[in-house]
Amino acid sequence: MTLARINATLLAQMDARLDIQRDATGATIGTRFVEEQRHCRAAPTPFTPEATTFATVSPRGLVRLEGAVYSVPSRWAGLDLIVRIGATTVTIVGRDGTPILHPRKRFGQRSIDYRHYLSELARKPQAVRQVLPDLLRDLGDPFPAIWDQLHAAHGSREAARLFATVLGQLDTYGATVVVPALTTALASKAPLLLALTPARSSPPLNAIDAVPAALRDIDVSSGCAADYDAWLLGGAA
Repeated sequence: MTLARINATLLAQMDARLDIQRDATGATIGTRFVEEQRHCRAAPTPFTPEATTFATVSPRGLVRLEGAVYSVPSRWAGLDLIVRIGATTVTIVGRDGTPILHPRKRFGQRSIDYRHYLSELARKPQAVRQVLPDLLRDLGDPFPAIWDQLHAAHGSREAARLFATVLGQLDTYGATVVVPALTTALASKAPLLLALTPARSSPPLNAIDAVPAALRDIDVSSGCAADYDAWLLGGAA
């Protein structure tokens, strides 16, 4: 039985007693509880039932707590981090305040999120094949469909290499950029890797009021390639 199920059963048993059991004055538990609430002061800050400790991230991007193992982003390797251990969750906090949340595991169990290892998987295509089911589970849509398309078109080994490229783009540009591009490419049957090529954008032009007033009327003529040819040949401009 899980802790959540135990909690739900206990609360149901307590609720069932609210209107049944009475004290010497005849007041029920529910009536007394409502009266007591009127005299209670609000807590100054929300209370979170967690124990706080420290842990060192291994070179493989893993944190060991109470005999269980949890993954964190691989770039955190070697760092000493704050860990908050709750009844059902473990939260590992990065140096920048980023929290990594895992379900709390028992001794000898592991909680691994392969999204924490995108940069390594991008460099090791064959490792992609070894962890593929769990990796696709952690990535979610549209990545299972991306893998299926690559695998059908190129076979397992080449698909792993191409999928590693996709993971590299995901690690570099983030899901907010990569996921919409891949989703659109799947719907339109466009080449997947082409959809991930960053668009070359023209540099923004300065607004006229961004140029100092004293310089706005100055016209600088563009250079002429023929002038440079003449200079190289020793001629005069």
